[in-house]
Amino acid sequence: MAGGSPHNHEVSLYGDELEPGALVGDWVIESRVHAGVSAWLYRASHLATRAPAAVKVVRAEFNHVPGVLRRFKQEADTLQALHHSHIVEVLEYGELRDGRPWLAMAWLEGESVDRWLARQGPFSLAEALTVMEELGAALHFAHAQGVLHRDLKAQNVMLIPRAEGFTVKLVDFGIAHVDPPEGLTGLTTGGAVLGTPVSMAPEQIRGLDVDARTDLYAMGVLFYQLLTGALPFQGTSAVEVEEQHLHAPAPRLAGRVQAPPALDGVLQRCLAKTRDERWLDVPTFLEALRSALTQDTQSRWAAALYVDVRFPEAVDEPTDADLDARDAALETALTVLASQGWMLAMEGGNAVLAWRHWPSEPPPRELEHTRHLADAVLHEAREAAGHAVEVRVYVHAAPSELGTDSDGKPRLVSGDLLQWERWAVNGASGELRVSAAFPSR
Repeated sequence: MAGGSPHNHEVSLYGDELEPGALVGDWVIESRVHAGVSAWLYRASHLATRAPAAVKVVRAEFNHVPGVLRRFKQEADTLQALHHSHIVEVLEYGELRDGRPWLAMAWLEGESVDRWLARQGPFSLAEALTVMEELGAALHFAHAQGVLHRDLKAQNVMLIPRAEGFTVKLVDFGIAHVDPPEGLTGLTTGGAVLGTPVSMAPEQIRGLDVDARTDLYAMGVLFYQLLTGALPFQGTSAVEVEEQHLHAPAPRLAGRVQAPPALDGVLQRCLAKTRDERWLDVPTFLEALRSALTQDTQSRWAAALYVDVRFPEAVDEPTDADLDARDAALETALTVLASQGWMLAMEGGNAVLAWRHWPSEPPPRELEHTRHLADAVLHEAREAAGHAVEVRVYVHAAPSELGTDSDGKPRLVSGDLLQWERWAVNGASGELRVSAAFPSR
């Protein structure tokens, strides 16, 4: 795919670094965002829709380097095959007229973890768990598709702000390893030392076979960094850092952060020098992490929000318009909840149950945020439905047992929240009912 006609501005707009106004396919370059070793990253907008995008273009000096071009194409192909809510989306890719490949990705309005750390310092336990949960879901999905990231680090994890907290997007699959065709070797590869020394597992440094547990090692490095604001292994050179990854014991959290004692054990196993000593896969690691974060508490807390949409008693036989109004109310409620990171526990013809959890008993601020969200859900659902249906919203917090689903995502296993018929009762139309589990204002 050609990158558009530069006309008389070819020299000024289309040098090694593209200038604002240059065309890359149907994308207009607006500004440079980052100068990578082998590629430039720009912010651009679509000619027709003006939608923003992040456009990555190989630097001119690497345009004929086979390894660089191969990895660039692999990144485009890999991302196009990985459709996941926590993995950056590829929009389009092609080549400029001089042959330089380019890749357009969804523009992410946020910042990388390393920039967050530099600006705000270490994450709380709850924030760090959110990063691990969402990042883990993305990695588990990629591993199931036969893809290893191999360069997981703070710079490649983006935090996208929401009204409450943030959500995570995993980027830069430039050195990912893709599982070969069936019948050949499994999810491993060897021989090439690729990655960033700050987060590379020992087998990766040695150029040996790697598998999903190699990405798990990098998750351990990132988790330590989230909680402490520093990398577990540091040095004045890449060689010194690599030597520590190979031989030095992983530092402990004790004395650096206040955390349940079991958390150190989970992290130490993540950073084990040999793969066989690490967690088997991402879901196993996440379950151990959740368990460690709730140690020394009586229970694991979560909040649930139940939306009940029904027809007025006077309606004997709902019309198609009535049914459409009910569906619109439920869909609107789900959209608002999903936008704030709430997970679906149950969906029926006239109701939905969504939830979110905390590593420990929720602080007042979290409870107040939940009240505000419940108010917003009630308002938006009623606006979407008009007067054709009645909308009731209930919110409840309680100790809960959590597990993981087949995608490695958390799910409610048991507890009061799933017994919604006990606490989502006696509400009036247009009313928000907050359970006694929420302290009074």
